[in-house]
Order: sequence, then C-alpha cells, then structure tokens
Amino acid sequence: MNASEFTVSDLLIGNLYQSAIMESASTFQAVALQQLNQLIGFDRAWWGIMSPERVGFQLRSSYRHELPQEFEEHWKSVNSDDSLASNVYLKPRTTVHFSYKELHSTPGLQSLNAEQNIRQALCTSIFLPDKKSFLFISLFRSGRLAKPFSQRDIQVKERLTPHLYSSWRTNLQAEIERMIIPNRLLDASTAFVDNTGGILCADPMFTQFANELWPNWGTHERLPSEIWLTTSDHVAKMLNVDRLGSGGLTRIDITRSTSINKLTPREKQIAFEYSEGRSYKEIAILLKLSPATVRHYLHLIYGKLNINDKAELVRLADSYRKAESVVMLANRTADGARQLINNL
Repeated sequence: MNASEFTVSDLLIGNLYQSAIMESASTFQAVALQQLNQLIGFDRAWWGIMSPERVGFQLRSSYRHELPQEFEEHWKSVNSDDSLASNVYLKPRTTVHFSYKELHSTPGLQSLNAEQNIRQALCTSIFLPDKKSFLFISLFRSGRLAKPFSQRDIQVKERLTPHLYSSWRTNLQAEIERMIIPNRLLDASTAFVDNTGGILCADPMFTQFANELWPNWGTHERLPSEIWLTTSDHVAKMLNVDRLGSGGLTRIDITRSTSINKLTPREKQIAFEYSEGRSYKEIAILLKLSPATVRHYLHLIYGKLNINDKAELVRLADSYRKAESVVMLANRTADGARQLINNL
C-alpha cells in the first residue's frame, strides 16, 4: 500500500475509536462496518464469536449485516462441514480470502453460500482473552457480478481487524462506564454476556449483585442460565433483571427494587401526577376515573411506600424521575449524563 492509503486507513482507525465512545453497543457494529465499507467494498458481513467444539464450532455471538436469520440457522446445521471456519481459527490475525470455488468446496458450504449467492469472502479472527473463543469478522460479496477481493483489500482488512476488535471492546467498556453514575442512583449493575452466558464486560458491582441472586454461583466467568434465558424480569423478590439485545450480545441490567418500583403502572401514573401538584379531580379527568377512585389509589400508594404525607411522595417521585433521566442520557452519551448530574 502507498502512503495515501495508509493515511485513509489511519483516519478510519481514529473514526472507529471515536464511534466506540459515542455509539451505543447496539449500534456500534453497524457504524463500524459502514466506515469499513468506505475502504473495502462489500454488501454483506458477519461479525461474531465462536469457540471450537469436538466437532465444529459453537456460535456464541452473532451480528449479521444484510444477512437473514436463515443464514445463521443454516450455518448451524452445516457448521461441522465448514472447513473455512477451521482455516480462520488456525490463522488468527491473518486475513484469509475465500474464492467462489473455496466457498463451495464442501456440500455444507455449497448449500449455505449458494442459498445467499455469496461468491467472495474475506475472514479474519482474533482470540479473546480466554484463549479459546475467538472474534471473527467476515466480509462478503454476493451476486453473479461479484469481483474478487484484491490484495490491497486483504492488507487493509488485516491491518484494521485488530482495531475493529479493540474499538468494539472499548465500546462495551464505554457503555458500562456511562452507566456507573445512573447505576449508583438506581442501585443497579450492568454486564454484557454472549449467548452462552459468558461475561465479556461488567461493572465492578456486577459480581456482588449476581452473588445475591445465586449464592452458590461457582464461577464468575459464566452466568447461570436463569439470569440470561428466563423470560421473567423478576428473578428475586428484591432484584429485577432486564435484558436487551446489543450487537449480538445481551446487555444484563440487575436493579435492586426501589420503593417506587413496588407500585403498579397505574399507581405510578397517579403518584407522579399527584406529586406534580394535580388535584384528585384533575387526575380523575385525565385518567377517566372518579375522584373517589383516585383517592383510593393514593391510599394504597401511601401504604406501599410506607409514607404519611405528600411531601414524602414528592421527594420519592422526584428522585426516581431524576435517576430515570440520567439513565436515558447515559444510553446516548457520557457527556450528557455528566451534564445532567451537574444540574441535580
């Protein structure tokens, strides 16, 4: 590559790390691939984590760009026949170019790639810290007119993949750090896990929260399946678990139940309206209830919150709303959260 090409790729590296700080974990990979596409043309991509098994590979994380869910399910059914995955696994940090012939070299690969009309691929792997699982980033060109990747494409991909990996890890850590202040306000903790429960990134308090839920948790590397597979958000009386898909991973938020969270959605609505100064009658009109029903709800609310007057309700509601506002901003930018904190 000549000097100007290095300059362009250097600019992309800077943009990757900037995006790692500014983007959420749910959008970072899409943005990173969009930036990479400016240097290496491709129309589809697959970014994920695998680990070797006795036969084939286990898919632990999967982010698909312009690939349908069927592609992933099809791969799972033929992955023991995927000699290309073995090739990439044995050559970490080396970008491997697969031609049409190689992408159709076994019955499993032939059926997988023919279904999506994939004709060219560039694949690179990097081992994760456990030295067993590995990140892979595969770029594809599909269609009858797909051109082979050039030697320059291979060199650029090989140079940039370590930065794609590092900026991805930076992005996960940045989101964890953005949540530290909101989590302190909400008495909560956050982690990112793969689809086997393996913890990739977590805040310092996550182990403590997880141990409260599962006192016999034997390892701090992989969560019990109950925490990341169960459909119930309430896994313990005093702790709630929320799950959010984020770029092929799952973001786990464990929150200690606050007094406000003891209320039903309708009770919360009435409590917030009343704390903002609306009368029984105004709330009744707004929510299409009778004033007597609103009065009954407030009696229940005071009992659940163990309070005796409106001033205490206003304090609890105000604290809850501020914490929720910090969480919303923290999910956008770190600066936004800090700015709101300064105004609290």
